[in-house]
Amino acid sequence: MKKIIPFFLVILTLLSFSCTNKNKYKDLPEELAKLSLNIEKHPKNAENYYKRADYYYRNKQIEKGIQDIQQAVNLQPDSSKYYVKLSDFYFAMQETDLTEEMLQKAISVDENNNEARLKLAELQYLTRQYDDCDKTISEALKRQPHNPKAILTKAFMLKDLNDTVGYIRMLQLVIDQNPKEIKAYLELGYFYQMKNDPMAISYYQNGLRYDPKNVELHSNLAKMFQDMGKFDEAEQEYKTAISIDSTDLRSLNNLGYIYINDYFKKYDEAVDLFTRAINVNPNFFYALCNRGIAYELAGNYVAARKDYEETLKLSTNFEPAILGLNRLDKIQR
Repeated sequence: MKKIIPFFLVILTLLSFSCTNKNKYKDLPEELAKLSLNIEKHPKNAENYYKRADYYYRNKQIEKGIQDIQQAVNLQPDSSKYYVKLSDFYFAMQETDLTEEMLQKAISVDENNNEARLKLAELQYLTRQYDDCDKTISEALKRQPHNPKAILTKAFMLKDLNDTVGYIRMLQLVIDQNPKEIKAYLELGYFYQMKNDPMAISYYQNGLRYDPKNVELHSNLAKMFQDMGKFDEAEQEYKTAISIDSTDLRSLNNLGYIYINDYFKKYDEAVDLFTRAINVNPNFFYALCNRGIAYELAGNYVAARKDYEETLKLSTNFEPAILGLNRLDKIQR
């Protein structure tokens, strides 16, 4: 028995330690509690700090997370991915110089880290370092020719440089490499929509094949139909967008707008839609003025005048509201 008793004492001590630590983190979310317990058990394991830093990043707890990722870097300075994660924190803090420095460090530690190159190219695009951005993208494509993210960044860069032909060619290449890249469909659709080219419809519809609940695609498609005078199709797309996101201001306002035209003349429905938009954003003076027009067309001149006047408080020289008041003045004379 004398040999067995110490063994039991060790087990009891370990169990007591484990229970004490678990109780320490009982008020934390389960995932964070587990991560914190692992760090306490293995304080020299850099990966544990990295994982908790990632948790803090996902939950927008930047100050706590940056301490962990810096500790991970200190423990294992030869890990490229730790510098990439640290760059994410610096970018969240709007420290673009430090962001770039960490991404460059990640690449110097591992020259094949294309994730770091893609983020560096995006940063260089955002900070308008176009020559550097182009070089970084070229380096990324050398190592990975099938790289739709890098090509998409180049497309945006060429757009800024007014290289329309290159911009369209890159977007087409993005779709060839990744048919599910919604940003490319949105860009191509919007490009052709601005030219009143019906080709925009096919790009929006193709995008919706892969992301049928994308509000922006539905709303853009609806606006294209609206501009073409296809009001029934526009109505359906706006309704779909609103069913997905009941706070989508553009769809609420635009559907209300087509309801007050001569094709529908659904003034009550229009008032309801404009009111919903105003409830989402009381400073959205377009919807406020449009509601005034709906009231005016419905013969409710008192409510119309009030909306026009409130519109001018938000936007002093908004011409549609001024014209609305002028019309009401003529009517009342």
